[in-house]
Amino acid sequence: MIAGDSLEYEFITEEIEKLKLNDIVLTCEIGLRRGLGSKTIMDAVISKGAVYYRHIAVDPYGNLNYQHYDDGIPTTADYTDYMKVETLVDLHKYTQFAFFKFPDTYFFKVMKDGYPLTVDGKTYLHNKYSVIHLDGPHTTLALNQQIQFCMRNMEDESLIIIDDYQTFNMTSIDWSLQKIGFKEVRRGDRKLIYKRHDENI
Repeated sequence: MIAGDSLEYEFITEEIEKLKLNDIVLTCEIGLRRGLGSKTIMDAVISKGAVYYRHIAVDPYGNLNYQHYDDGIPTTADYTDYMKVETLVDLHKYTQFAFFKFPDTYFFKVMKDGYPLTVDGKTYLHNKYSVIHLDGPHTTLALNQQIQFCMRNMEDESLIIIDDYQTFNMTSIDWSLQKIGFKEVRRGDRKLIYKRHDENI
């Protein structure tokens, strides 16, 4: 069952519609949960006719106990393995979908050199993302770690989507993104979207 626990998913669709995509497209969501973010990204990219496309979703599920917010103590949420099964049933219908049951920090270590994509019968490591949706742990420290990965692995024209941005100290995040050519293009009550153009680099 695919559902959303946030708002403004239409922002994602509308900004991807404006995005220039290469023939090989890699997108990612950190924090899959109920799957609507990933579904929205995939539907938007597929509608643009990407020739070779893979979407990666990363979520450890497992009802982990961890710090969810800057001013909170570690708690256990309802991100169970049963939720994982319910979500993946529908998302695995997309041939473009790949799921990793990893904490985000482990994913960054494993995928630092790229994701293996098959193109015309040959496998290549591709390490440049066109869209990354950051909806994992909602601490500023965790978001900074995610941004560090993004700083090395984004296409010249690409989007970074931050969910629940008002829970973070955005000063350092904004500075880091501007440093690599990203500018804010959309702000709602929950989602904040940054975009990099070729001319911004």
